[in-house]
Amino acid sequence: MLLWSVMPAAWSYGRVVATPLIFLLAGVILLGYVVGYRGLGRQIRHPGGLYVQVTFGLGRVVGLGTAALVFVAYLGIAAGFYGFLARVLQALVASVFGVDLAPTVALLIGLAVILAAIRLSLRAIAWIAIVVAIEQTVGVLWFDLVALRNPAGGGSVSFQSLDPAWLLSGSFAVALVFAVTAFVGSEVGTSYSTELADPARSVPKATSLSYGLTTLVLVFSAWAVSVAAGAENAAASPADGVTLVPALVVQFAGVGTQSLVLDLVLTNLVIGLFVTAIVINNAASRQLAGLARDGVLPPVFRVERPGEQPPVPARLVQPVVGGLVALAASFSETGVLAQWLIVAAGLSIVGSLTLASAATALWFMRGEADEGGFFGWEGQVVAGVSAVFLTGGLFLYGVLRLRTVVPGAPAYAAWLVPALIAVVFCAGALYALTLRSSRPTVYAAIGKGIATAVPPPPVQPRPASPPPVQPRRF
Repeated sequence: MLLWSVMPAAWSYGRVVATPLIFLLAGVILLGYVVGYRGLGRQIRHPGGLYVQVTFGLGRVVGLGTAALVFVAYLGIAAGFYGFLARVLQALVASVFGVDLAPTVALLIGLAVILAAIRLSLRAIAWIAIVVAIEQTVGVLWFDLVALRNPAGGGSVSFQSLDPAWLLSGSFAVALVFAVTAFVGSEVGTSYSTELADPARSVPKATSLSYGLTTLVLVFSAWAVSVAAGAENAAASPADGVTLVPALVVQFAGVGTQSLVLDLVLTNLVIGLFVTAIVINNAASRQLAGLARDGVLPPVFRVERPGEQPPVPARLVQPVVGGLVALAASFSETGVLAQWLIVAAGLSIVGSLTLASAATALWFMRGEADEGGFFGWEGQVVAGVSAVFLTGGLFLYGVLRLRTVVPGAPAYAAWLVPALIAVVFCAGALYALTLRSSRPTVYAAIGKGIATAVPPPPVQPRPASPPPVQPRRF
């Protein structure tokens, strides 16, 4: 997914020759969030994800506002993914079977597969993700290594795109917005904290690993593309960005095998998109289950015992609502609306990361941590504050300049996106204020429903051993 869509989009919209360094900078920016989160993440035993982090530091009103914003953002990301999945599936079916599917039919087929997957257990999804991760890694490594062996013009391997002097060759801010939104999804680790044996160790490590691997894949693959296509040619690629990687794949395949190799790459992408959609749905359903556990949402979404899978109604919400949004959007042939949805929703997650970073810094400053980890509490405060300024600045730029970030976005996007983000966040915050006055018990439970470590089952006392048998005396 990163190699095929997000990375080429950063090249084509940002037009920065040093795009690999943009991705590296995005990883460094988000490192501030990760460093601060590692200390707070050890304390969380709640499937709510980001809104629980915000609640810990900024209070329940801001926390519930963040919950509303994150959930709507996940719906937007899912709708954009469904539209992109429909386009790729349509191309794959046309290439393999010679059947020209209507976009709506391709979208309905994709949604049917995703809906069928909601019945799978978390263990089954984890094994599927492991297998697909291995298969996707092979595909990415094949592309990158072949790209490095085929420099543009038959020359030597170029390091032009790694030269900082080229960072201002295009729209630096636009490229950075795309680069940061590429990391969306790496923050969902806390949603699984109630289902892990040792979440205090596993969740922070998994989150750090996720951000680290994403940075590595984006930087290395962007450099490989710049070597094979030429850094300046990549920066001048068509505005939709969708032809950059396919053109290179066809070039690498050689005469007579282009169709087979392209079909394999499309199949690889379709599988990756399906798994991505399933993972995003799992994260969103756990947030719903966490809110229901706190009493904010109806009990039909509630998880009765820590460690359980979210109920089926919670897992149905995102595919149904996101699918309806995808159908109503009538995605254009160039996929601009799908890209617009993903970028706008990704910016909402970036804004939520800003709030989570501020919450982490305040939490440490209040001295609520038992220990500060490797960096000490002072280092984690500095990291959190740095992330607030950097991610907050990108969020404001991207939201207020969305038509600059995505030139093909509709005209109403300039005011609709900021208004929608503000309305969603304020609706969640107002609901929290309503709960505070009308249902104080529920209000007090926001973010705390199972936010403390689950106590182990009581130890049954061992039965007392019978007294020793005295020998009989005759």
